[in-house]
Amino acid sequence: MGGACRAVSPIAEQRSQPFAPCENDPLELVDRADSVQSSLRLAASALTRHDDRYPALQLANLIFGGYFSSRWTENIREDKGYTYGPHSGIDHHTLGSALHLQAEVATEVTAPALLETLYELGRFALLPPTPQEVESVRQYAIGTLALSTATQAGLASTLAGLAGVGLGPEWLAEHPRRLAKATLDEVAAAAAEFFAPSRFVTVVVGDASTVRGPLSAITSVA
Repeated sequence: MGGACRAVSPIAEQRSQPFAPCENDPLELVDRADSVQSSLRLAASALTRHDDRYPALQLANLIFGGYFSSRWTENIREDKGYTYGPHSGIDHHTLGSALHLQAEVATEVTAPALLETLYELGRFALLPPTPQEVESVRQYAIGTLALSTATQAGLASTLAGLAGVGLGPEWLAEHPRRLAKATLDEVAAAAAEFFAPSRFVTVVVGDASTVRGPLSAITSVA
């Protein structure tokens, strides 16, 4: 299963070449001998903030794992107790944007936690978000954006980040409106396209002697 790890913004194309595509298989296992915890990291290409579909992807990410009431958190934290705080987010860089998932889990539940993560990704890609989920994260996204820019320092930091990818204050002023206009169908389409398990590169850092066997029962391991 191959695929590009990064999307490239028009601004970045003028400066440098995009990263080469990378292979999504096998899982990369990095040994941290005798570790009592494993670090799970999954990543895939995402939309930049220039893309008209970005607000829908932002909302889809929140539903999956971007805030406390997300599906992924409900599964591996609240229901299974595998981790204290799983999180998914969208990172923006010069060469593009990436969707990332991260969680710290006890060594003995490394494979079960990964299995449940892949299950939630597949379920999210196949079963669309509900209207209630979309409205909840919409209000959360608009509210947290307002809070993050309520101080001079927060506003300056946000504007600096936008300026780095060629966006100005007008993007920030208009983004709440874009979030408000994103439809249920658009969010569902973003979930189906960007959260398919086969898109993600997976890295696990942990005690390889303990976790390799259980992980190999789920997927191929390097």
